[in-house]
Amino acid sequence: MRRSIWWMTTALAVVVVGGSAYAWGRQQQLNGQAMAAMVNAQYDGALHNALADMESLRGALASAMLVADPESFDRHLSDVEKFAYAGENDLSRLPSNVSADHNINEFLHTVNSQAEHWIIANQSPSAASVQQSLASYYTRAGNVINGLERIVNAPRSTTSYWMDGKQLAPAARDGLARLEQSLGTMAADGTGQQPKTGTKSKPAAPIALQSTEAVKRVASVAGVTNTTKWKAQLHTAGENAPYYLVVGDTTRGSVRAEVSAATGRLISYHLSRPIGTKKYDFAQAATDAQAWLARQGYHQVIRADAGNSDGIARFAYQPLVGGLPVLDSSFNVVVALDNGQVVGFYEQGKLPPTSLPKATKVIPANALRAKVGPKFHIQSERKVIVENPSGDWVQAMAYEGVLGDEPYRVIIDLQTGHELRVDRLS
Repeated sequence: MRRSIWWMTTALAVVVVGGSAYAWGRQQQLNGQAMAAMVNAQYDGALHNALADMESLRGALASAMLVADPESFDRHLSDVEKFAYAGENDLSRLPSNVSADHNINEFLHTVNSQAEHWIIANQSPSAASVQQSLASYYTRAGNVINGLERIVNAPRSTTSYWMDGKQLAPAARDGLARLEQSLGTMAADGTGQQPKTGTKSKPAAPIALQSTEAVKRVASVAGVTNTTKWKAQLHTAGENAPYYLVVGDTTRGSVRAEVSAATGRLISYHLSRPIGTKKYDFAQAATDAQAWLARQGYHQVIRADAGNSDGIARFAYQPLVGGLPVLDSSFNVVVALDNGQVVGFYEQGKLPPTSLPKATKVIPANALRAKVGPKFHIQSERKVIVENPSGDWVQAMAYEGVLGDEPYRVIIDLQTGHELRVDRLS
């Protein structure tokens, strides 16, 4: 009798423990599904928003082409800047391992910068060069819209389209790759990049690097010795031309990089691999990122921004010229926080010469501050290097502060006292 009671008690205990384990496991499964759904919604939202921004951008470009009145033209250019900037922000919210976004972001940045320049220079909307550039941007915007529509409308074959936030689903990844390729082809054909009105034309740099040397350059960064199946394609038009696009596979993932064919410098680098559990110290990653930049030949830099999400850390460094930061240029390093490996690098903005002529006539500090409106509350100021509307690199004073409760930055040329531009800060 006692033995029967003991067996019954044991069986009941097993049932209770098993039921608790099942309930716990089920709850974990539900939590995982909820997290996957949230990630899917976040990234799907970013894509939908990017598509809406591109449609608005195309409409603003069309409006700018349809008017001859300078005031209306400037108003439409302001919309162009706004939607191009919004598109860049929405695309930056996609997973950290998106490698096929260089051409799209370059296009949006170019449109934003060109519209800003036209406004500053009071450019006539009827100028042939302006109309040609607007028509090119309009066509490329339509190309991006078509590509994003195919990705947004692609059928979801899995419950977690974005692979729990770690990487793009194949349909989205391949769709972005095809879109990147089409935009790159347009740039190579000379239809995507128009010279800035009023800026100096720059002769094409000579090709000093062979494709095999470009592959070796990237292989040394990736720590790879076997590059038998790697490929390097020469591009002679577009931003940073001439450059080699180097692609290849490693035991840890696929590599995509750009190397200047004129100087041999690394322009961009991306190692696509799964990111593991975050366990690497963020402060150490910052030290490693600057040391990695120095090994690539970028010694004179200052850190401008840093952040981490989804198991990676991003660090932005501004180059220094004569001890002054270059305001619109940056070197961006991406570090995986599972083991501290550098998995990404890209330049943003143009790089000035390594040295500039010394300013011969500098306006006194008080006179420079007087150029700023009385309602602008200055909170900080610093000397910087910027490119003026004529395409020359100059020393300037950057004043940051608030107008009411809105943050702004006003940039004034040190030698002429002219306002170079006004930036609204986020």
